[in-house]
Amino acid sequence: MVSEKWKFHIYYFVRFFGDAFFYPFMMIYFVSKGIADENLGVILALRMITAMLVNPLWNFLVKDIRISRIVLKIITVVEGALIIVISRVSGFELYALIAVLIAFFCSPSFQIQDGFTATFASENNVEYTSIRLWGSVAYVIASAIAGFLITASGYEVLFLISGSFFIFTSVIVFWIKPLKNETNLTKTPKRDFRALMKNKDFFRYLLFYTLAIGAINIGDSFFSVYVTTMKGMAPIAYGLLYSGFVLVEVIAMRVMLYKGQGLKEKNLLLFSISFVIIRFVLYGLDLPLSVVSIITLFRGLSWGIVIYAHLRFLIKIVGIENITAAILILTLAFSLFAAGGNWLFGALIKTLGFNVLYFSCAGLLVIAILVMLILPPKAHYDFNHRP
Repeated sequence: MVSEKWKFHIYYFVRFFGDAFFYPFMMIYFVSKGIADENLGVILALRMITAMLVNPLWNFLVKDIRISRIVLKIITVVEGALIIVISRVSGFELYALIAVLIAFFCSPSFQIQDGFTATFASENNVEYTSIRLWGSVAYVIASAIAGFLITASGYEVLFLISGSFFIFTSVIVFWIKPLKNETNLTKTPKRDFRALMKNKDFFRYLLFYTLAIGAINIGDSFFSVYVTTMKGMAPIAYGLLYSGFVLVEVIAMRVMLYKGQGLKEKNLLLFSISFVIIRFVLYGLDLPLSVVSIITLFRGLSWGIVIYAHLRFLIKIVGIENITAAILILTLAFSLFAAGGNWLFGALIKTLGFNVLYFSCAGLLVIAILVMLILPPKAHYDFNHRP
């Protein structure tokens, strides 16, 4: 009999396997279809703006864990279907439309599933990172395979498999038993939105997160185009590179699981963002492809630490009852920021080049670090969620 923890492991593995077959290759796919850099920026910006606009709606709808489960069942099927459809159409307008639809229905999927999983982890004294780790393992395997599959069969087959994995994820959500908070609604911790809005430390963290994750999103959104069009990297090599840095992410997460409990989450976040600054500066120096590939492995180190520290720190700031709402608000803020950056740099890359993009993103990350140092958020709960 499969334990509930293993059901979550399987969920994350399948969900991220499908993710790795689509999202890392979406921009390269658009380039292969003749979409210009400025239109790539428009598509990225439209996705972010849509996510920004619909997140308040999802924040209103997803009031408790029971609703989170229902939403996950639906949006994973919708996301899978749209991924399959996007490989069956052509033209900038249709690509943009489907990208917007994916953002409308699916932008909160990570936030909702993370809130759902964090609640399970809290109820069962399980470390969230030990579950999330299986998503990264799936990414290592899938992204390594994807480049070969593109070369052999094309993007259409890759996206068909991706969409199928997303649809199967919905089946796994049905398989997972109701959490304690679902079956005992009288004791379900209800979110306290007013308390969240009065939490100054949440807004301090919101400012840091918006700048840091927004800048990383902008820089990494164009990375696939940077290495394939500017550096001449083939899809197979890109898939292997992606697999490599996610493998480093897995190793970093494992190290954090065993060694991270005694470290402060704030310091871990500052350390990881510092590595991203170094990576973006080196990208901006227009170094050889071999050097860029080695540098990119540090992306996995940074993200492995962020995945471990971010959710732990956020729970300590807002409490478990407000975790899903807090995640959705964070996503709303950084989506607005990243949308503007993606649109702006998409329009400027052709004339100013990728150097300006990566130096600018590095500068924004320096500002994010200063925000964390000058306005450090304070924890109001321990990790067992007691005030």
